[in-house]
Amino acid sequence: MDDSLVDDSVFALADVLEHKADAAERFGQAQMVEAVATAIGDRTHLVVQAGTGTGKSLAYLIPAVLSGQRIAIATATKSLQNQLADADLPFLADHLGVPVSWSVVKGRQSYACMAKLVERLGPDLDGSTQLFDEDGADLEVVATWVRSGGSGDRDDLPKTVPDELWRQVSVSGMECPGKKQCPQGSRCLAEAALDAARDAQITITNHHLYALHLASGRRILPDHDVVVFDEAHKLEAASSSAFGVDIGGGRLIAFANNAQRLVSPKQRDELLGEVRSVAGRLGGEIGALPAERLNPTTGSLGEVILAAIRAVAQATRALPKVDDDTPLAGPIARVRAQSGHVQADFGFALDLPEGYVAWAEPDRRVVRVAPITVDHSIASNLLVHCPTIMTSATLTTGGSFAPLARRLGLASQPLSEDPAAFDVEDPLPRTYEGLCVEGSFDYAKQGLLYVASELPDPREDAWSAAAAVELRALAEAAGGRALVLTTSYRMLEAAATALEGAPFEVLVQGEMPKRQLIARFAETETATLVATMGYWEGIDVPGPSLSLVVIDRIPFPRPDDPLMQARRELVTARGGSAFNEIDLPHATVLLAQGSGRLIRNEVDRGVVAILDRRLTGMRYGQRILRSLPRLLRTSDRDRAIRFLSEVSASRPD
Repeated sequence: MDDSLVDDSVFALADVLEHKADAAERFGQAQMVEAVATAIGDRTHLVVQAGTGTGKSLAYLIPAVLSGQRIAIATATKSLQNQLADADLPFLADHLGVPVSWSVVKGRQSYACMAKLVERLGPDLDGSTQLFDEDGADLEVVATWVRSGGSGDRDDLPKTVPDELWRQVSVSGMECPGKKQCPQGSRCLAEAALDAARDAQITITNHHLYALHLASGRRILPDHDVVVFDEAHKLEAASSSAFGVDIGGGRLIAFANNAQRLVSPKQRDELLGEVRSVAGRLGGEIGALPAERLNPTTGSLGEVILAAIRAVAQATRALPKVDDDTPLAGPIARVRAQSGHVQADFGFALDLPEGYVAWAEPDRRVVRVAPITVDHSIASNLLVHCPTIMTSATLTTGGSFAPLARRLGLASQPLSEDPAAFDVEDPLPRTYEGLCVEGSFDYAKQGLLYVASELPDPREDAWSAAAAVELRALAEAAGGRALVLTTSYRMLEAAATALEGAPFEVLVQGEMPKRQLIARFAETETATLVATMGYWEGIDVPGPSLSLVVIDRIPFPRPDDPLMQARRELVTARGGSAFNEIDLPHATVLLAQGSGRLIRNEVDRGVVAILDRRLTGMRYGQRILRSLPRLLRTSDRDRAIRFLSEVSASRPD
């Protein structure tokens, strides 16, 4: 390869860091810059585990920009998208010395729909029509914003508007008929965002939309030469969702609601009445099912799914045919698009392809259909076509990329030598380079990992009460300032009960919305927050409000999880170890994410306490420990208490 991109990227990193406040040279960041530049130049795949504090966004952005190639960057969280678009790329534009352009692309529902706004307010968005019953100040905020050239992106609105209003002025991807079929296609704000991305070097998007792009045959996002997945440990879940479908009565009700003003009163009563009736039957069928795997074609469930397809098709045929310039053209086009998606997805469930699994989620009244694995889908739609860079702070299990790489379609060796290879057109090899780089934090000085080895095994009845006592002692030693992460709602309640009467505020998941709860925790220095799985990732609370992270047990997936069951069976059928390939990697990544909530900057100090003796008592525990932050380790409870007391005492009053 031409080494100039590597050399230019390394020099550029050193140069831009001189302009960045509090920046320092980090060996891991320089390693990553070289590896990313090499992968882009050689058109190869790269997987990088980069510890917290590495500065990985600059490490992939600098070679991406200097390459001059078109780069797509997909993240799992909106906060990282905002960091890239609003901070990192503007900084590089000012200091890198080369032109750089970028654009953010989100799903359709994130943008105001011009067709709906015109139907409601007229072509100039300055009046109202009878197609919608409600009006109000919030609608005027949206209309004024769009009239003045606003992006249409809900996140850019000058004022937060209610969800109900936004649903009335936006469309999902399943409702949108597309630019050519929509009367306002030439004014579409979602299409304008895509047009801007086509003119930009860097396209920033999210995992789910990128996975939908792959599922569509790469027809959604603009063409690009390289893709970077940040927070790549979440790519498998996003891909599984994008390549699957949901079947439920709610989709039928949504169709009927959108169609009811477009047909005659008689058709509304008869045809849409039948759609609503089938929706009720379908919801009842699913609600009575156990939460387990099923065959959607069997018994009364298959009959009602087929009845749903027929009812939607019949109602769709009753829609009037109108000219493109009439007021009803847009609503009819959207309902036809929605009908097509409903019929296709329900039909997909009745003709389940090999490699897919279906299961009931009775609480949500849906049947979920998803691929057992996404390796083939990612390989055939992406890896053989486009160099791919994946990075996150948590990608390895026991120091190995292999479990994750296999699940994402990457090959550890050339196709002809890989016994697990599948037959796909292979213009670009699926082999990859793996790199682990340490973050910039001195974990051994800043923190302690305490494994409560003296507690009973978590599978024993005595564990819960003993863990509650341990939790209380640790939290009091820290003076609050604790994030307690539990693997079940039962343990959430037990932890909250154990902390009743503590000399600090105790915040419990469910007491207020998640964003408010985290904000309250961050601003109240001595508070303790108790939460379940949704809080194991994405919480960034540096400083004095957090000096203790308590994790109740190793977060193995539930044995009765339908998708995990199917994956275990597939691995076993291939002669592999389901525990080593499915359960252990899942638990390791999640435990590493939870542990990573503690040290978020160079001055944070504290303890990660894991109340699960299996981490030191079972052989697989050592593999998990190798993937956690490199804190000093102890099983001595008194030592952990002393460390927390010292950290608490060192806090300024």
